[in-house]
Amino acid sequence: MNLFYELMGSYQRGLRAVFTPHPFIPLSRMREKGLVFNDILQNKKDMAAAAMLAVEEGFDSTTLPFDMNVEAEILGGEILYHEEAEGHPVYPTMGVRTIQTAEDIRIPDSVSKAGRMPVILQAIRKAKEDLKDRAGVGAFIPGPFTLAGQVLDPEKMFMMVLKKPETFTEILERLTDLLCRVRDAYVSHGAEFVTVEEGGATTISPQSFKRLLSPRLMTLLSDKKVPHLLSLAGRSDRFIDLLLACRPDALGVDQECDFTSVVERMPEGMPLFCVCGAYDMMAKATPEVVREVVRRCITTGRVFPLPPTDIYPLAKPENTAAFIETARQG
Repeated sequence: MNLFYELMGSYQRGLRAVFTPHPFIPLSRMREKGLVFNDILQNKKDMAAAAMLAVEEGFDSTTLPFDMNVEAEILGGEILYHEEAEGHPVYPTMGVRTIQTAEDIRIPDSVSKAGRMPVILQAIRKAKEDLKDRAGVGAFIPGPFTLAGQVLDPEKMFMMVLKKPETFTEILERLTDLLCRVRDAYVSHGAEFVTVEEGGATTISPQSFKRLLSPRLMTLLSDKKVPHLLSLAGRSDRFIDLLLACRPDALGVDQECDFTSVVERMPEGMPLFCVCGAYDMMAKATPEVVREVVRRCITTGRVFPLPPTDIYPLAKPENTAAFIETARQG
């Protein structure tokens, strides 16, 4: 049985599972293991070892890869890696963006062999082998709109949304095709759930979301061999009905949404993953404050609380421990 389903079922029976459907890297543990941030993004052995850290910390799942540039790299995008700044890891960024039209998007015949995909697929397999069903292993992909923001110049992209929606639709169609292929590769190599992060989409209107993005998300979520969580950052309460129409298995929101409104509109039995607390809570709050915030988050009994950040700003180990303990025990 899919471990994701088992954990969700346990949660709904009152036995609380603590998920990380987004990547979570306990930096103190990473350094204890002698792992280097840029290496865990590019090296299969180090990536698999980093995936284990969340489980060692106490979570019931782990999710990889750890950055949002994988698909853009497959399409030929330049990925810029950075040295640590003031002792903090820095996520990679995009270099020159060459895609301007749908014709510029050239999907390789085998996405499994493109970019860092061989590394990630082997890391998923190794994490599965090392965990031996002790925790779920998930895959993390951007949604079509979020990926568009990685491969297109952002300013030109938003002008396209407003003035050339037909052109932008063609681009989203091709990006969705790529995402389906990447997702299928992850699942074929052992991913037990998939998180689709469409965080950038709250920057457009619900009307544009429905016209441009909903059909693409429906395509991505129409052929699911494992559970799919659809996550939206920002004021996502305006989009909840549109997200539900895409038929995900679970939803994810953050602390900017109208939480009460979202809970009221969730179908019975569908899990809701909610980021709890201010973005800097894990870095600056006390464990007592963390516990109180998590308790408020889980009062409905159907919410999976998520920690707000891990590396930016740097989460304190004692706060991570307090978060997990409270999420599990209430």
